[in-house]
Amino acid sequence: MGTSYQEQNPVKEGLKTLLKRIQSGTSQEELEKAKAEFKGLLSKATPLLIAQAEQELIAEGFTQQDLVSACDVHLELFRSTIEQNEIKVPEGHPIARFQEDHRIILALLDELRRVAGDLKKKGSFAEGARELEKLAQLIEKLLEVENHNVRQENTLFPLLERHGLEQPPAIMWMEHTEMKEQKKKLKKLLDQREEMDFDTFADLFLQNSILLQEQFANHTLKEKNILYQAALEVLTEEEWKDIKEECDALGYFKAQ
Repeated sequence: MGTSYQEQNPVKEGLKTLLKRIQSGTSQEELEKAKAEFKGLLSKATPLLIAQAEQELIAEGFTQQDLVSACDVHLELFRSTIEQNEIKVPEGHPIARFQEDHRIILALLDELRRVAGDLKKKGSFAEGARELEKLAQLIEKLLEVENHNVRQENTLFPLLERHGLEQPPAIMWMEHTEMKEQKKKLKKLLDQREEMDFDTFADLFLQNSILLQEQFANHTLKEKNILYQAALEVLTEEEWKDIKEECDALGYFKAQ
């Protein structure tokens, strides 16, 4: 039997208190205490309850950036506790495709980082011509897979907002924008590489590739463990059918 609303209230308040402590900046000793407390709360909290706690923090004065910072830390705290396996949904379910997108994009980012690392070992733009060509192809593909975000923003997010869950989609949308800007930054670096020396370019490109990879990996964890789980709790079968039809109409990027 699930935890009742009355029983969940203290858990939600505990989550909010913990997130406030995390956001305000704690000592290492306090952070270890927070980890222990958080693990205790996880056995009682659902993803929907976590989303509701975040929503209430916004109403109480948290900015979205405060919440993003707190989310980054609290996700790290329960990374080893929440089940990491993919969400089990029927074949053809929108979440199945969203998770497939994650695998494809993570593989692209792995390759981007690897090729950027190979480029750094070269001595000049001429020596790294093959790697530069590959990086250009990968950047174009990463811009193409923005289709994943467009589908979520136009189908899943509005329905969650209709159910009163406004902040989780808002945070995901903000992170989508940040990652898109990071992709554009990489493309600009590549396009303007002749304006700097090779070593400076190679260092900057690798650093920014790593940043994008880390951003997306963390974002994916939030989507899977909070956004999708909350959506599965509140959306009806008819709403999931509508999402699937709208995603089909928007289209999908190709894996290759």
